[in-house]
Amino acid sequence: MQNSLNSIMKKNAAIRDLKSHLLHLEKFSESHIQRTKQEAEKLQKGELRVSQAKCDKIQQDIHQLRAQLSVLITENRESELALRKKKYKVEMEIENWIQKYDADMGEKQTEYEEVHAVYTEEKAQLAELKEKYAVLKQEYSQIKEERRLSQEKKERAERELAIMVRAATHIQAFWKGYLVRSLLKSKRKKKGKAKKSKK
Repeated sequence: MQNSLNSIMKKNAAIRDLKSHLLHLEKFSESHIQRTKQEAEKLQKGELRVSQAKCDKIQQDIHQLRAQLSVLITENRESELALRKKKYKVEMEIENWIQKYDADMGEKQTEYEEVHAVYTEEKAQLAELKEKYAVLKQEYSQIKEERRLSQEKKERAERELAIMVRAATHIQAFWKGYLVRSLLKSKRKKKGKAKKSKK
């Protein structure tokens, strides 16, 4: 009985110690939790301030970037509009050049066809003239040859005539000489007969 009382008392003492320890632990835990909570709140406030500052900075950067984006969009729109105008102008110039080229080429084609027709006609005329020239050249060669032969014949006739004239001149000279001598001879005979008759 005494043992069970001692055991109960020991257990009660142990329970009191445990309660006291538990109470002390609860107080320590509360104090620790309170401190941790305060530190966490303090840290949270600090982080919140830092986070708010970062958010403000990010918000400011966003506003700045939005303003830059708006400026860039405006510049890009203006640049795009200028490029569109330039592109339209270049396209119109190209279209005008193409039309001018087509018109020029049409004129050149017409001119070429006209020149080609004239060339073809003149080529035919040239061929015809060449044929006529060949015939005329042949005729000219024949005429030239005939003239040469005629000239040679004429020169030969002139040479022969000159020879005959010289021969005739010689014959005439001889004949005149003969006549003169004959005349002189007959006169001498007459004179001789006259002298004889006087004697």
